[in-house]
Amino acid sequence: MISWHNAPEYSHKGYIYRPEIEHEDEEGIRKATHRCVSRIDPLDVMIAPHLPYRFLTEDQFKEFVSAMLKVRSMI
Repeated sequence: MISWHNAPEYSHKGYIYRPEIEHEDEEGIRKATHRCVSRIDPLDVMIAPHLPYRFLTEDQFKEFVSAMLKVRSMI
């Protein structure tokens, strides 16, 4: 079950994985919003569109951050 107590801690290219855990719904299920926050500017937040029922793996986090930084560099 998703919980603050077992949330992973990842870091990649200046971003930290900070999942936001929602309260349990009426069925007792918790969901996570996958927030990737910049170490330099905490207002720079990227939300990974993965399923909310489990935490991202370290590889998923790194792939997402790398892909988003690549897209941002093209703008």
